[in-house]
Amino acid sequence: MLKVTKPFNQLLCILVFSGVCAFSVLGQETPDNQSSLISSEGIDYTPLQEDLQRQQWLRANETTSNLMLQSVGRQQQGWMTQDDVKKFSCEDLKIIDNLWKEYSQGRFGFTVQFPIFVETGNRPGRLVDTEAYDNFGTRIGWRKDGQWVQFKYNLDFSLEAPVGHLPNPRPAYQITGGRLNYTALTQRMVDCGLVAYSDPRRPINYEAE
Repeated sequence: MLKVTKPFNQLLCILVFSGVCAFSVLGQETPDNQSSLISSEGIDYTPLQEDLQRQQWLRANETTSNLMLQSVGRQQQGWMTQDDVKKFSCEDLKIIDNLWKEYSQGRFGFTVQFPIFVETGNRPGRLVDTEAYDNFGTRIGWRKDGQWVQFKYNLDFSLEAPVGHLPNPRPAYQITGGRLNYTALTQRMVDCGLVAYSDPRRPINYEAE
């Protein structure tokens, strides 16, 4: 019998692929004061907190996109390259993720999306195939009737949306769901320690019970 020894509040281990633990979402503290919402990059995430507190999900999604662009100095362009995503500030990424999880009662957030991304056959930092990413999009409601929803006002901006539905900060012109940038983002989550991931094809050592 396999045994996971870390406390639940530190590590959430999901068993997939015939009992192989492929990933885990690491516990994080939610920012609880004003200073914790200003990153070392000088980005103030108070507007995002305010949008989320009011459950203004559409506005919060747009604020997330704008703040991410501000963090990488791409506001004028209005979009990020894969290299921008790969170098995105870990601190900023954690603040964004924590805020979304806190105010959505755990339904939304990048690390909420990550397990679904892996379960549907995808791998961080590597586009396995378009079908796997399409399946991910379907699971979290970014695709309907076999097509990517027309971004962005056709998304479901409510707590009735599928788990992981938000945030979705892709530019409007990325009609395929922005799969290259999002796959880079999942690798950034791993690199920043928001999640832990092990390739399920590699053996993992567990402590026996």
